[in-house]
Amino acid sequence: MSDFKLIPSTGEPNPEDKEALRQGMLSYHQSKGKVWGGVIVAFEWNGVEIQSIWVDQSLRGQDWGTKLMEQVEAEAIKRGCKIAYTNTFTWQAPEFYKKLGYVQYGELVDHPVGNSLIYLRKDLV
Repeated sequence: MSDFKLIPSTGEPNPEDKEALRQGMLSYHQSKGKVWGGVIVAFEWNGVEIQSIWVDQSLRGQDWGTKLMEQVEAEAIKRGCKIAYTNTFTWQAPEFYKKLGYVQYGELVDHPVGNSLIYLRKDLV
């Protein structure tokens, strides 16, 4: 498997463009092979929001998620971002982000019931 590559854009695409890109990528990948992982981010003001990250189960524990995040953070720094931020549920990935240096700054307790939504951030510079 080749390294992941981040292709910078000049601005945030509108929702219709994002959906068209997503559908096109899914269609293309389905015709060529398996999708192994990806990350969706939004660059805004002086920060980058990690909206979604996913790595195929067969590749977990091999640092592919870390490699994706390192590329996102490097691109964010090139764009002048000072912070990265995200949220995750307690059953998802709070420890993954903390391992990468993210710190919790908020928690929506009992959302959903019995769990929490965790808010995390990382200073990039």
